[in-house]
Amino acid sequence: MASFSDQLQEIKSLISLNTKSHKSFAYSSLLHLQEQCSSDTCSIQTLAQESLSVLSQIIVDISDDDEEIAAQALKCLGFMIYHPILVASIPVEDANLIVRSLAELIVTTKMKTVCNLGVWCISIQQFSASFLATHFHCLLRAIVHALDNPIGSLSTTYEAIQAVMKLVTELSEKMINTSNIWLPPIYRRLLSVDKRERDMSERCLLKIKSAVLPPLLTISKALVVDMKQKLLPRMKETLNLGMKVQTMQAWGWFIRLLGSHAIQKRHLVNEMLKIPELTFSDHDPQVQIASLVAWEGLIDALIQSPLQACETDHTAQENGVQELGTSKRNNFEIKTNGFLKSVKLIMTPLTGIMLSKCDISVRSSCLNTWCYLLHKLDISVNDPLVVEKVLAPILQAVFQTGPDSKSTWLWNLCVDLFDDFVSAKCRAVDCDLNYQVSDISARTSIHGLPMPGKCSWKHYPIKWLSWDLSQLDFHIKMVCTLINQGSKFAVLPENRILACEAALRIFRSVLKGVQIEMKSPSIDYNQILLCLNTILRFMKKISEDVGLTDIGIMELHYTYLQAVEAVIKELEPSILGSPLYKVAYDIKYINRVPSVYDINLAEVLGMRSIGHMDMVSPVVYLTTLYVYTAVHSTFDALKMEFVLLGVQKYFEFLMSSYPPENLNAIIVLLYEHMGFSCLNIWVAIAQGLENYLKDIKDLSPLKTEFNSTGYFAVCLLLSYPFALCACLPKESNFTKIFGSSQRKLELEHVTEVWKSLYGCVNSASQFASSTTNIFSEDLCSMLARCLDENNSKLDCDTELDPSNKKQYLGLLSLCGDIMIYILEESLTSKVNSKGTKNIDDHCSMSSSGINSSLGLIVRFMRMPTIMETDAAISLAVTSSCRVFTALVKFVCRLHLKQNILSYIEIISSSLLQWLSHVEKRDESTIHQLELLWNETLDCLRMSQPPIIFDSSFLKLQAPLLEKTLDHPNPSISDSTIAFWNSTYGEQMQLDYPQSLCHVLDKLSRSGRINLCKRTFSFLQKCNSREVVAPQRYEVTATKNRSSKRVELVEATVNDSGDKDKPSPSLKRKRQELTENQKEVRRAQQGRERDSNGHGPGVRTYTGVDFSQGNEESQDSQEFQNTESILEKLRRNY
Repeated sequence: MASFSDQLQEIKSLISLNTKSHKSFAYSSLLHLQEQCSSDTCSIQTLAQESLSVLSQIIVDISDDDEEIAAQALKCLGFMIYHPILVASIPVEDANLIVRSLAELIVTTKMKTVCNLGVWCISIQQFSASFLATHFHCLLRAIVHALDNPIGSLSTTYEAIQAVMKLVTELSEKMINTSNIWLPPIYRRLLSVDKRERDMSERCLLKIKSAVLPPLLTISKALVVDMKQKLLPRMKETLNLGMKVQTMQAWGWFIRLLGSHAIQKRHLVNEMLKIPELTFSDHDPQVQIASLVAWEGLIDALIQSPLQACETDHTAQENGVQELGTSKRNNFEIKTNGFLKSVKLIMTPLTGIMLSKCDISVRSSCLNTWCYLLHKLDISVNDPLVVEKVLAPILQAVFQTGPDSKSTWLWNLCVDLFDDFVSAKCRAVDCDLNYQVSDISARTSIHGLPMPGKCSWKHYPIKWLSWDLSQLDFHIKMVCTLINQGSKFAVLPENRILACEAALRIFRSVLKGVQIEMKSPSIDYNQILLCLNTILRFMKKISEDVGLTDIGIMELHYTYLQAVEAVIKELEPSILGSPLYKVAYDIKYINRVPSVYDINLAEVLGMRSIGHMDMVSPVVYLTTLYVYTAVHSTFDALKMEFVLLGVQKYFEFLMSSYPPENLNAIIVLLYEHMGFSCLNIWVAIAQGLENYLKDIKDLSPLKTEFNSTGYFAVCLLLSYPFALCACLPKESNFTKIFGSSQRKLELEHVTEVWKSLYGCVNSASQFASSTTNIFSEDLCSMLARCLDENNSKLDCDTELDPSNKKQYLGLLSLCGDIMIYILEESLTSKVNSKGTKNIDDHCSMSSSGINSSLGLIVRFMRMPTIMETDAAISLAVTSSCRVFTALVKFVCRLHLKQNILSYIEIISSSLLQWLSHVEKRDESTIHQLELLWNETLDCLRMSQPPIIFDSSFLKLQAPLLEKTLDHPNPSISDSTIAFWNSTYGEQMQLDYPQSLCHVLDKLSRSGRINLCKRTFSFLQKCNSREVVAPQRYEVTATKNRSSKRVELVEATVNDSGDKDKPSPSLKRKRQELTENQKEVRRAQQGRERDSNGHGPGVRTYTGVDFSQGNEESQDSQEFQNTESILEKLRRNY
């Protein structure tokens, strides 16, 4: 086989023979060798050296009349000017000849194949740009001739278009400047019936788009001529032919190529707009999508940012173009108005499509066109006027329509885009951008703030800027639209959650931006107040909307609570809690008309609600809305846990960041809107307050707080469960609800939380006050007043159905548990100012503390008798048994006379009622009641100083003694009789109340009690018949254990002065006894009992030594005046 060099030599020889057969074979062999050595460096070098000798002949042969030889020669020449090594080896003279020959060949040849290959050579050549520039005009003439395609070859058109793209790449500037020459043949083919021609033209335009757009004025003018003469009528024809998609594709390019010149050709543009007007309303989604894609061409043509116009004017001024200031302003205003009109024109079909029920693909394409508009607007997209006309309509359309199974991604795209816009404020601060635009543009109002925050959106970069408070209304409006979508009843739950989450996400971003603005030193007082009012109006409106929606839409309620929490968290307490920024309390629907019971309860507890249009701080306004929504919302069990945790955290933050006065307003609101749903909210508030108190390291500030509004609010908070459980709802099914196991568990939880909070506050108040625990006393008094008002209502409410009183079982159970806890707390060791326990104190509570605690117990003991229901009595058995146990321990600690007397005075009436119905109690309750009664009697006997059991005290005890002296329970009656004999039975004279007479008569006749005591001195004097000076008796012990000595002393214990002493002569007369009197004396002595455990009284006559002595008795007793005893005997006999 011949070598590569030998083959080349042979080919050269054949070409030089100049015969058709030899040339044809030679060129086919050469082309074959070129293809073989294209990847072999050594061979290609050899080919480059050998080919130069035949290059001149090849150039000649491309113009050969024989089409086959010319075609083969063009193919070989094409390879030589395409391969980089071969191109580099061609001399400049030969290169010039090649280009001129090709250009001439294209224009002059009549052979389609030759023309195609000639254009192909130009499209693939690899000459340098500088070289091509010298031959630009001849090349342009050849390409335009090929584009016109007089031969009618589709391949020629194709190769010509490829050549155009090649030259645009190599000679961009020259091609742009001459685009009015070569571009019309391309865009005209966009309306060709042949799809291949349309596709080739569109691919070419896409390839050279960056070079020809925005178009030069020359091409725009050329297009105007073509449009009027050919293109516009042709588009109407193609529409009639059903080529709607193809027509709109061409329309998009035409409007782009008109560019800014379209503004000056309004009549032509209006005629052109009639085309998409027909296609936008077409029912075929493909036609609509094609129309939307073409609409981007109108965006390219009409959207020229006023900022760019300002910069153009500024540049012109710097170049020496002087204009009057007024003319410049007028020119800018005209451009601005035209700009806004153009924007409105562009947005009209986009908004219509998004509001319609178009196919999802059409809406997707519409959204893509809209995003392209946002991109083209550059930083003008941030101007409030542009936001109103461009951003708002589409967002509202998407948010109002809502997501569905097919359009969720469209919804998310708009939400993400809007959140990106709102978050630009934070990004600008984080990046600390200080970019400034030109002075002229900075003074204009159309381009927004001079601090850009660039962020990419899809494949279109959108330049969001840092917004100011002037756009707050727009942001709030969009959030409101999202929430309204979530409030629609027909919306699926998953879509409602999507809407609520989107609204909350954007609202948080808005609040972050607002907080940044409020920190700015340039913002003034009025702006801050206006901003706060805007946010509060929004929160009020949403709260109203939430209240009007179906109670089943818990997602909306939950979102609202989170929104309030976001405001409290994102905006600083120095703003929301400041006394400078007061707002009007204009929430009418919260301030309901109170009932008579509510008014009385408010007066009793000393509450004052916030009046309509009162001036309050923003945090009070927000918290009122928060509590109101939480109270009136309905959640499932799982969601309720999150809600209550949020409420707890909310109030922890509120207490730690704001004054305690805010708590008072919240508690008052709870009292105004009572319902069992409030218990859960109360629990969360109480736990939040407790956590706050536990987190305080320095408890000294509590002293001030608990002596102020915060102290009063805490008392009200602890009183709330009492007032709530005692409230009478009108719902007929309330009793059923209350009787449920779930409700019982809730009440148990309330009780535990109450105890925990009370213990925490009580401990804190003890540290705050080292002397007495005022808090416990005040709280008990407040609880007692609350129960008094409730019990009074029960007594007076004659219209109340007795079955509804069962609801008070909850209050009864709650009271019982709390009574026990309060009593147990009062019995614990108190801590003095030095931090040591007062071990010697039997009961460290003050008299007022004892009175308040006992007063609360009295109300509790009275409740079952008011309710008069079996259920109440049954529950009372359970609660009272434990209360009595705690009360017994409490009574055991009472030793001071004043405390014991207070206890008797307060507890008597209620204790009487329980002792009167003892037969209805169970054994454990009866046993505890017995213990309580015995401890009560014991504390009376052991009082320090001793209690005088006189007629006045007997009158106080008469109701209890009437019931207990002859009580059917022997344990109670026996202990009472023993108490009587040791106290009242020891007295010499008593005025017996009429109510006791029948009981005393019965017991005295049976010998169980002593009505009065006989004096030994009187008996002794009856036997001696001696007249002696008035003396009192004193019994002294003798050496004999069985006898005692009675000694007369000068005065009796109860004598208080000379006015009570009778005269000696009268005494002598009265000391002489008759026989009848002696018999009476002996009969009484037989009935008397001695004092060794059988009861008090005068000791037995036997064993008493009446001899005079000076020893004082160890068992000294008190004796009454003998004259009074004799006087009684005379009256009896």
